[in-house]
Amino acid sequence: MNIEQLNTGSLTGELKVTLDPIDYNETYETALKIYRKRVDLPGFRKGAVPASLVKQRFGKSLLVDEINKMLQEAIGNYVSENKLELLGSPIPKDGDDVGDWDNPSTFTFTYEIGYAPTFDLKLDKSKTFTKLEVDVSEELISRQMKEYARRHGQLSKPEVTESEDMIMAEIAELNEDGSVKEGGVSNKTSVFLEYIKDEATKALFVGKNIGEIAVVDPFLLNADHEDLSRMLGVTHHDLHHIDSKFQIIISEIMRMQPAELNEELFDKLFTPGTVTSEEEMKARVTADLVAMFEKDSEWMFKRDFAKDIVDMVSIELPDEFLKRFILMTNEKPIEMAQLDMEYPGYAKGLKWQLIENKIIKENEIKVSVDDAMDYVKASLVDRFKSYGMPVDEERLDQLAKQTLAKQDEAKNVYDMLYEDGVMKVVQANCSLKIERLAYEDFKHRAQH
Repeated sequence: MNIEQLNTGSLTGELKVTLDPIDYNETYETALKIYRKRVDLPGFRKGAVPASLVKQRFGKSLLVDEINKMLQEAIGNYVSENKLELLGSPIPKDGDDVGDWDNPSTFTFTYEIGYAPTFDLKLDKSKTFTKLEVDVSEELISRQMKEYARRHGQLSKPEVTESEDMIMAEIAELNEDGSVKEGGVSNKTSVFLEYIKDEATKALFVGKNIGEIAVVDPFLLNADHEDLSRMLGVTHHDLHHIDSKFQIIISEIMRMQPAELNEELFDKLFTPGTVTSEEEMKARVTADLVAMFEKDSEWMFKRDFAKDIVDMVSIELPDEFLKRFILMTNEKPIEMAQLDMEYPGYAKGLKWQLIENKIIKENEIKVSVDDAMDYVKASLVDRFKSYGMPVDEERLDQLAKQTLAKQDEAKNVYDMLYEDGVMKVVQANCSLKIERLAYEDFKHRAQH
């Protein structure tokens, strides 16, 4: 067997693999013998089919299988031994194979390869990246404490609405003359009055009884278009084509009477005995919000940094090779027109992977099994805590090991930890511009 490597461009090449009969005859004959023992043909006892008939009927397909196995192993070993840094994997080159499957002798197979590009990446104080953080304001803290009290309060169904009630309602799209539009949007939904920002719109629902009707501009009900599309029962796309007013008929009024801020509530929210006053609850809520938003801030920084650094660093890719690779290996058939449309996004994702791998390699970032276990266990503790359930260390170990035993979940954990390591390197070496935003503004930036 001989493998010849040829460069066809700055980032592309070919591997020509030549196989002589001496390379494949032994494994081919062994495959014939094994298959002869298993094959079951009418008129012959199992395992007693003449070797010549097995070769005549099945020899060609067996030879193809054996040579394909040899090729995959040989190419894989060649790439590894020669430390070739490739994008994707070698793909067969159409029309360049030499050989006769019906009269096997010497075969030559040609594979296209795409090389990973080299590029400069300097992470230092000359580069500035923006990190968004949530301003944990007194208003936000108060709102969270109020939400806790309501969550553990008592549900009532009053007859007249107040500004913080939730109403169940029947909504219907209207014509310009105020009549219900035939075939228009209609839905049964819930409306949280306290989240209506437009005061004039909110006033239409306050002091109302069941059965009363309000006519509104739906876009004044909720500024979040994802929430509004769910409220109306339409897709986000269709939402942007709505320009009608809607009638809302109140069918039910629900009000949460908040729990008192006392030890009974504190013990429900936190480990019993650890919070004993409203001041201590406020301090705990503040700390929890800071920790929660720090995770969101890190996620946002990771997303924005990946986009910015890809735009900042010049990386050339073997685009035509990669397109052929995608066409050949994609799970579902894809048309060239669709690939051309989607390829820029694919290329940006690949460039980010190359940048991330370079940072990992140059900074010797490592993730150990203990790191993965600690991460999974911390996530499990948070999950159990959200349900108010304690969990002992032995049970945590057991659940963490079960999680990491699943290949997909383990990959997600290790990928996330490597990404965290990359972000620590970036933030330690580059200049950061901290931009503090109100919660609603931060949420809006996260969604866009």
